[in-house]
Amino acid sequence: MRFRQFTNSPARMIHLTSLHRNPTTVLRVLFGVVWLVDAFFKWQPGFRSSFAAVLQGMVSSQPGIVRPWFQFWALIATHTGHLLPDLTAVTETAIGVALILGIARRPVYLVGALYALFVWAVGEGFGGPYALGISTDVGAALIYAFVFACLFALDVRTDVSVLSLERITVPASRVDPRLAQASRDEAAALDALRSQSRQNASRR
Repeated sequence: MRFRQFTNSPARMIHLTSLHRNPTTVLRVLFGVVWLVDAFFKWQPGFRSSFAAVLQGMVSSQPGIVRPWFQFWALIATHTGHLLPDLTAVTETAIGVALILGIARRPVYLVGALYALFVWAVGEGFGGPYALGISTDVGAALIYAFVFACLFALDVRTDVSVLSLERITVPASRVDPRLAQASRDEAAALDALRSQSRQNASRR
């Protein structure tokens, strides 16, 4: 989110914020809305009261090789009351808000992907049980993790300034001669690159 400052002149339109309208930003905001919708359902009393029962019901429907995994989480849900469903609602709300506001985007993408994989592995039972004619998909949470991975790859900041010796100003008496020479060399190299760029542009 980028903020602009304007004068109080009535001849000018006052805009408090300006949203970068690029596909990645639009995808991030819409994805955040989806997470808030998910969080809304998680805050409902029915989800809290049935959370442990859902996990216990998944134990009998899963193959024997992964049944201990679901027995473990069903046991935790049974003995911790509403802790797990409340943590689920808080986590999904935080992810949705962070996506919409663009807060700590890349860390949020990583955390969101790991959380989505956790939901897929526990709440969705790895998308199973898989059976021809019965199973219809691999689970929505796995797709969420894939969207987070795409956002992480696409949402690369291009407005980050590179620290340059040319930008550093200190009294000459405090500058090491080698640092001063390096700064002059860098300035000369930048001037040469700018000159070459102008020449190439004029030739076109």
